[in-house]
Amino acid sequence: MVRKTVALDKKILDELILFAKKDQRDFSGALRYALKIGLAAIENPELTIEEIKDILEATVDLEAGRVSEMSLNEI
Repeated sequence: MVRKTVALDKKILDELILFAKKDQRDFSGALRYALKIGLAAIENPELTIEEIKDILEATVDLEAGRVSEMSLNEI
């Protein structure tokens, strides 16, 4: 992991701290998660934030081996 100093507005900092508490994450984890969502939203403007969050969560489940990809033949 790379460490980098970032300057944030006080309002954004406060919102991130609140987001971290609500989501039971540490500050760095909350910032990484918010950035993932934001970057995905920029790249996929047709998706809602909830859809993006669902995709990110499904990706984590797939990587953890909790789910597997389904083929069309299985339907």
